[in-house]
Amino acid sequence: MADFDTHPVDCDVVVVREGTKESIMKHIRILVLTCLVALISYAQAQSEDVTAQKIAALARAHANLEMFSGTVLVARNGNVVYAGAYGEANKDHHVPNKLETRFNIGSIGKTFTAVAVMQLVQEGKLRLSETLGKYYPECPFAEKETITIQNLLTHTSGLGDYLEHKEYKAKLATLRSVGDALPLIFDQKPAFPAGERFQYSNSGFCLLGGIIEKVSGMPYREFVRQHIFEPCGMKKSSICQEDEVLPDRAIGYTQNADGSFTANIRVIPAALSDGGLRTSANDLLKFDQALKGEILLSDQSKQAMFEPSPRRATSASGWEVKEFFGHRYVGHSGGADGVEAFFYRFIDSGYTVIVLSNYHNGAEELTSSIMSLLFDKPYSLPTVADANFRLGYRLQGENMLQDAAKVLARNLAADPPHLLSLFFAANVRIRGGFEIEKALDYLDRYLSLAGEDAFPTKSMAWYQKGSAYLKLGKRPEAIHALEKSLTIDPQNQAARELMGRLRKDEGAAGLVHRSAGDSGYAEDSSSGPHPLKTV
Repeated sequence: MADFDTHPVDCDVVVVREGTKESIMKHIRILVLTCLVALISYAQAQSEDVTAQKIAALARAHANLEMFSGTVLVARNGNVVYAGAYGEANKDHHVPNKLETRFNIGSIGKTFTAVAVMQLVQEGKLRLSETLGKYYPECPFAEKETITIQNLLTHTSGLGDYLEHKEYKAKLATLRSVGDALPLIFDQKPAFPAGERFQYSNSGFCLLGGIIEKVSGMPYREFVRQHIFEPCGMKKSSICQEDEVLPDRAIGYTQNADGSFTANIRVIPAALSDGGLRTSANDLLKFDQALKGEILLSDQSKQAMFEPSPRRATSASGWEVKEFFGHRYVGHSGGADGVEAFFYRFIDSGYTVIVLSNYHNGAEELTSSIMSLLFDKPYSLPTVADANFRLGYRLQGENMLQDAAKVLARNLAADPPHLLSLFFAANVRIRGGFEIEKALDYLDRYLSLAGEDAFPTKSMAWYQKGSAYLKLGKRPEAIHALEKSLTIDPQNQAARELMGRLRKDEGAAGLVHRSAGDSGYAEDSSSGPHPLKTV
C-alpha cells in the first residue's frame, strides 16, 4: 500500500472568500454587459450598413435617370450613416460633384437669418416686439408701426414677395443687397393686417437681413460669417452673387424637353437674407450639430425659435416644424431655377437628412424616398417612365404645353400606358387648344384603365372631357360629360363651377330667344362655347 504524504490544507486556497465571489460576479456582469453592448453596436452597425446601401441605390437610380445631381448626407446623432455625391457641378467642364461642393440652398438660408436674429435678441440688442417702422421709417406703409420682428420671422406680416414684382426680372441683374430690393418691397402693399394669417414672404426675410445690418453695424453676409459660419467651422459656406469667384461652386441646371440642360446663371435670384446662401452637405451637418448644443443659441432661444406659429402649426420662426408619419422634424426646403435642397432634423430619432441638388426640382422625390426608407415606409426605385413623367409634368407647370405633350408621349407606347402620363397628355392638349380629338381619345383610354381609387379620379377625367368638348363647341356632349363627373363625385368643385356657368349661359340664351321671338328678331347669342380655362 502506497504511502501518501499528508499536509495541512490551506482552506483559503480552495474556499472562495465572500468578497472574492462578489468581485467575480461583478466582473461577469460587466463582461456580459460589454458583450451585449458589443452585440447591439454590431447589429446597429449592420443595420446602418444596409440602410446606407439602400440610400446609395436610391440616389444612384435617380442620378442615372438624370432626375438628380448633387449630394446626399444622412446622419444619426451626428454620426454619418451615408454620404455620397452624384452628377456634375459644371457640365461644360465635366467637374464632378463632391461632398465639399457648394450648392445654392435657396430658402434654407432663412434658417440662418432666423438664428442671426435670435442671436441679437439673446444679446439684448433686438426685441421681437419691435416694429418695422423703427428700423425702416422710410417704409411707405402705415402698417410699418404694427408689423413686428416676430411677424417678419413667422410670415405673418402681410408683406408680399418682391420676387413676384412685375419689375423683378428687369431689376434682377442689379440686386446685390437688401437696399437694392427695397424699391420692389415697398411697392407691394401688405395683403392683410399683421398677425391676421400666414403668408410666405421673401420680402419679410429680406427686411430682416437689413435689420440685422442696422443693429450689428456690419453687412449681413459678414455677420453670418462671423457669428454662424466661423463658430460652426463651416469653411465651405458663404453668401455671394453669381458673378463672384467661388471655388467648388455647383452651377444649377434645368432640363429641357430634348434632354439637354440650360444653366441658371442669368436667372437665379440674388443671394440675400431670404435665400441663396451656398454651402456643402458636410457644412450643413456642422450647423445641425451646433444647434444641438449652445454654440449658436441658448436652449431658451432655440425653444422660442422652434415654437410653432399660432397662425400655422407647421411653421415657426424661419423654420418648418412638421411630422413624417408621426416622426417630428424641424428644417427647411429651398428651391429656385436650377436648384433644390432639403435640410431636415428629426427630433426623436436623431436623423439628419440633407439633400442638395443643382437640378431644377432635383431633390424632392429622392428626399421623400430616403425618409420613407429610414422609417420603414413604402418606396420604390424610379423608372424611365417616372423620369419622363416628372419632366413632362414640370414643363406643363411652366406652361410649355407643346413640349410637355412630346415628353409625355414617350410613356404612351407601352401596354398598358403610364396612366398619369395618359391623363396629363390629354390635359396639356385641352389647356393648349391643340389636338383636342386626341385628348378625348386619351381620356377614354384613361377611363377604361383607371381603377375606382385611381388618381386623378375618374370624376376628374370626365370633367376634362367636358372641357375638351367645349373647346370643340360641342355643348351637349360637354354637359353630358360634366353630369357623369358629378355623378361619380358630387363634390368635384371644378365640374360644379363649369356646369353652373353652362347652365347660366343656357338661361341667358333662352332669354335672348324669347326676346327675339317677341320682337321679330332672330339673333341667337349662344352660337359658340363660353370661353373657359381648364386645369
